[in-house]
Amino acid sequence: MFHLLTRLLYRLTRRLSWQNLLVLLLLQAGGSWLLLVLAGEQELTEPSVFFYYNAVVISTVGFGDYSPVTEAGRWAVALFQIPFGLLVFGSFIGKLTQTLVAWVRRGMSGKADYSHCSGHTLLFGWNGAQTERIVDLLLADSASHAQEILLCVTQDMEHPFPEKPAVKFARLHSFTNPDELARVGLASATRVLVDGEDDDQTLTTSLALSAKAAPDAHLCAWFTEASKAELLRLHCPNVEVSSSKEAEILVRSLQDPGASLIQEQIFSTLLGPTLYRIQVPQSAEELVYGDLLSIFKQEHNATLLGISSQASGQDIELNPVGGTRVSGGSFLYYICPERLQSTQISWE
Repeated sequence: MFHLLTRLLYRLTRRLSWQNLLVLLLLQAGGSWLLLVLAGEQELTEPSVFFYYNAVVISTVGFGDYSPVTEAGRWAVALFQIPFGLLVFGSFIGKLTQTLVAWVRRGMSGKADYSHCSGHTLLFGWNGAQTERIVDLLLADSASHAQEILLCVTQDMEHPFPEKPAVKFARLHSFTNPDELARVGLASATRVLVDGEDDDQTLTTSLALSAKAAPDAHLCAWFTEASKAELLRLHCPNVEVSSSKEAEILVRSLQDPGASLIQEQIFSTLLGPTLYRIQVPQSAEELVYGDLLSIFKQEHNATLLGISSQASGQDIELNPVGGTRVSGGSFLYYICPERLQSTQISWE
């Protein structure tokens, strides 16, 4: 019998809307109050007392500080207030539990709506251990702690990082569908990384995203084939394109032992001092690269590597001469144990 009632209650709450549940609650409270008034229960029908008393009754807490004193009042409580109240209270708990479970499952299954997000990082593509490594590196950067990472995939899978609250999950039917891209908040994302299942998916996705992303968003794409990487560079100058340089790294390691280890550390936020970028304030007066070189090393134990006037770094100049002029708005690349903030630097 209990099992039957449980199943019946579950079916009832599954079909009930929150609006209908509110109507039932008002009917239960209104009917109980009216019956108690007719029964002559003056104390229980005081508005503040009744609200408290009714909540105690339907939740089966039963403190005992208030109870009906008339025979008619006891019959009203026994035949209407308690049975109807238990039904409404059970339905409310069931509906609340169902809503919370559905909300959690929606996030785990990737169906949640993230169009409200702003300033987040979008990661398109799932490649197992490689994607896990990318997420770990993003989370290891202290400057990324305030930014949510939204992993977008097309595979039939559930959230691979439920233990990492900073990482959200979205399962899309297509990386190029405008409605899907709106759902993940592409227009308000500050960083976008495309690492598709293959170079073809990376190319088509990058082409679609470059036209719809915010003008000041930074887009990156990774390719295995250099030819497709070059094709994207030609068509989408606002996308920073990277391709595999395994042959170059192998030869460099052969010629200069340890070069591959330096390359691994310089790009990893998990292995000590690593590569960062900082923008010179627009308000700063023209500076001299050699002076900045000394300031970064002496005050912050940081080593300047190069300078670029473009946010994409397309015109980066490595190891410029000391007398190179650095204007406001330029970008400096440096190696440091931790990311520096613009306010930490003596720009004068």
